[in-house]
Amino acid sequence: MMNEKKNQEFPQDSESNEYRYISADWLDEIAVGLTAGAAKHPGETWKIIPTDEHLARAMRHINLYRTGDRSEPHLINASMRLMMAYCTSIEADSIWTKIGKILANVRANSR
Repeated sequence: MMNEKKNQEFPQDSESNEYRYISADWLDEIAVGLTAGAAKHPGETWKIIPTDEHLARAMRHINLYRTGDRSEPHLINASMRLMMAYCTSIEADSIWTKIGKILANVRANSR
């Protein structure tokens, strides 16, 4: 009976966004870090930093953690930088898509 329950499927097993796999503690640490960063750097300035710069800073934190540095929460800082890289890459893609559409309209109207 116990094995039957263990192998039972639940409705959320088929969801495309399984939030149960995201650590609540990790997410809370990300929120704490982002809140501290917003207080230190008001105005969401991270949005104007290029994606590659966020990636480089994330890699720096990962490397420092790998070499044994525990002077700051490097894994959380890397996670925040990866989130920022993801968001800025989406924004950049969106901007280039918009520019492409504008250029296509200009070309179409100039014929």
